[in-house]
Amino acid sequence: MRTAVYRVFGATWGIAIDLTAGSASVAAPPHGAQRISDRLWLDATPVLEHPPTDRSGLRLTPDEVGWFGHGLGLIAEAIEAARPPGRHTLVTVHRVLFPEADFQAEGLAAAIIEWSRKEFGIPAVPLGISFDRAANRFAFAWRTHQPPPGAEVRRKYPARDLLGRPLPDERGTE
Repeated sequence: MRTAVYRVFGATWGIAIDLTAGSASVAAPPHGAQRISDRLWLDATPVLEHPPTDRSGLRLTPDEVGWFGHGLGLIAEAIEAARPPGRHTLVTVHRVLFPEADFQAEGLAAAIIEWSRKEFGIPAVPLGISFDRAANRFAFAWRTHQPPPGAEVRRKYPARDLLGRPLPDERGTE
């Protein structure tokens, strides 16, 4: 399990979220997990239904957990590209801590993005955060993960099919 701390500070206050989660590569879609993309799944049961065993974590509401799904959805393509092909990735959120006085649920999406960046070795995702003084809260302009220039994914095709016949390559030639 890996822990990531997400912090953003404004003129008068900030958001700090301490997130502990783990990932597993599994052969089949996991039962009971929330599907985020074709091969990415979220299990937030430990922070939804069970009281924290060490009394240091917080329970989340289903609406708050929805922000984890939003964050993972923004970087799902990058996570899938970083994992073995043909396998599913299960992300399990084990513990969440934050000061309840200075909390915005949207920060949970940013926290799972930061955790994923460290867990899967993907580049930083620009979140576009600004502080709305009139509302006295942070505003997030969500952007999806963009691979760096020159990092295009190239599919490799087998040279022959199961019967040994040559297959066309990416350009449609043999």
